Amino acid sequence: MFTFLNFTIFAGFALSAVYLLWFCYRPASGAKTAVKTLAVALPALGLSVSGAPLLPLLGLWACAMGDFLLSRDGEAMLQGGIGAFALGHILYVVAFFVHFSPELAWGTLWVPVLLILLGLSTEWWLQPHTGALRWPVRIYVLLILTMGCVAAQQPIPQTWVFWGALAFILSDLVLSVQIFVKNDGPFGRVAPFVIWFFYYVAQVLIFNGFIA
Repeated sequence: MFTFLNFTIFAGFALSAVYLLWFCYRPASGAKTAVKTLAVALPALGLSVSGAPLLPLLGLWACAMGDFLLSRDGEAMLQGGIGAFALGHILYVVAFFVHFSPELAWGTLWVPVLLILLGLSTEWWLQPHTGALRWPVRIYVLLILTMGCVAAQQPIPQTWVFWGALAFILSDLVLSVQIFVKNDGPFGRVAPFVIWFFYYVAQVLIFNGFIA
């Protein structure tokens, strides 16, 4: 049976494909903002109506707000987008603890170690380029890497939440380089596609971990 939830998820996937193939590399516009935001907000609406878990749902809505803000031009929008996604990461991490009660898994300890090293490395290759946003960016890096560290612990479902968190980190890693370090040449042309693809995959994987 084709339900309202199925409709919103299908519509979100379709809009995500449109954004990937047409809008992700184009300048800010009303159409770009609408497609990008609705690609996440429509599934969030369907999940809200269907009674999905509240904490990850709030995280998804926060990310939809971040998508709206980051699709616009201006430093104020950039700051707001960083704040919205930071809130989304906080909500996801809290949801991990509430729904999965993760405990330290020695077999995947290498993941937090690598993520901590990645976070420390941003002091050399990222922070010198962030200007007035240095501390907001530092906090954001801490939050998303915390999400990855928590997602690596048992008994969180590795096939969904773990890989979703890593995809989210990869997307944000490329985004940070694009915004603050380099946005030209071959990297600048490929980055928008990589950012959106792995971001959307991350949202699908993470949320599927809560409802699977």
